[in-house]
Amino acid sequence: MMMDTICGQDHEEDRISALPDHLLLDILERLNDPRAAIQAGTLSRRWAHLPRWLSRLLLDVADFLPRDCRKHNNWTVDEVMTAYTAALTETLQQHSSSSSGGQAAAGAAIKDLQLSFYLAEPYLRSIGRAVGDVVECGNTAELYLDFTIWVDTSHPSYEQCVEFGKRFMAFLHECPTAFRWLTTLSLQNITFGDSDVSDLLNACNKLEVLSLTCCDSAFADDDPVNGEDVDTVVLAIDAPGSALLAIEILNCEFARIDLIDAPKLGRLVYSNWSGTNPPLRFGNVPCLDNIALCRAALHWQMPFTLSQCLSNTTTLTILYLDFTDQMIWIEPEGPKHLSMIFSNLRDVYLYNIFHECDLNWTMFVLEAAPSLNNFYIKLSRHICGGFQCEDSAEKVNVLWDQPSANLKHNHLNLLQIVGFQVDEKLLKYTRLVMERAVCLKRIHLLDQQPCAKCDAMYDGRSPSPARWRFPTEEKRRN
Repeated sequence: MMMDTICGQDHEEDRISALPDHLLLDILERLNDPRAAIQAGTLSRRWAHLPRWLSRLLLDVADFLPRDCRKHNNWTVDEVMTAYTAALTETLQQHSSSSSGGQAAAGAAIKDLQLSFYLAEPYLRSIGRAVGDVVECGNTAELYLDFTIWVDTSHPSYEQCVEFGKRFMAFLHECPTAFRWLTTLSLQNITFGDSDVSDLLNACNKLEVLSLTCCDSAFADDDPVNGEDVDTVVLAIDAPGSALLAIEILNCEFARIDLIDAPKLGRLVYSNWSGTNPPLRFGNVPCLDNIALCRAALHWQMPFTLSQCLSNTTTLTILYLDFTDQMIWIEPEGPKHLSMIFSNLRDVYLYNIFHECDLNWTMFVLEAAPSLNNFYIKLSRHICGGFQCEDSAEKVNVLWDQPSANLKHNHLNLLQIVGFQVDEKLLKYTRLVMERAVCLKRIHLLDQQPCAKCDAMYDGRSPSPARWRFPTEEKRRN
């Protein structure tokens, strides 16, 4: 609909297409959607030459899959990647030639190039060299280059993941120019070799965001875990010269992450580690201010104190911990060990605490974080047991002495509890926070969001139609 409006099929009334090129180009750039901009070039001959002048390009392999659902089982990776590689090569060649074509267009230099494709041979070299040629032509500005690389197998075996790892590293070594400009990399189902991660970080010296999903390593640490003869795969990040700003490790088979040296790293997301706790070790991470951890605890993962793994961090401003309706895998501790670590903490999220658990233990955060502004708690009342498995740790209540009698928190503005119900435990907890947070301005008490797997919520009744259970008046909410 948007493209029909922009391009207009009635040429007598298509006043937009009568505009000069530089204004049309500005319209396409302002769409903030590279795919829609390229589509405009296919719908109108007047606009056909404009995509080559776009400063933002997005080519997603999903757009090359058959749109007809009846043909979904009749396509092959080779067919899709052949079409994808041809389109990418042609588009980038047009950009390379446009710089010497004699036309003046301020947007000709590529600023944002986002590519999503399969890790399939023999197409990788063509993709890497096409990107490298554009860079070497100087037809780039401050380039943001994003690779999202998919494997072509739904549930690959370990042997297949090892092969994918070798294929990716060959791609890296054969196309150094492209990877030297890479700023964001997302990988899945890759099994790395001994030095592969170090080689990757050294080759991609502009890399700012690294996201790994369902990855692991083909090497193991020789140290046993808790005295047991178990292989431990540790992801070590030792990149003193890197530009890394964020790392996401999702559902990978790493037992632990050792952040030895990452001087610019600001954000870490780590979910579903496989080893014993604590899952992190920090070295030189002077800019780390945002940590998110998510794990449905397994029976060999004992609770740990945050000071065990966060002791080298003093710049933390955001802490997100998701317990996925299972055992609470942290132990509350006094401010003596956490005051320096939490000295700059502004926002804390304690999510998916199983609803039977007492909440008084969460007060240790207020005691240790004097600058805390916003405190978010989410209770999980699921009956579906979606995150439970045969290896799940036993849920036990977390007990914690009452906070210091002289605790007065002067900066907390907001307390939010999702999954609130009117019961004595939650009412007492809310009053406790109100008593100790003397400058508290807002309290949000929200219903739990509906779960597709749970047929009944709130003691068998249907979910409340109002997310905001208390308060009900707009003035009191704010």
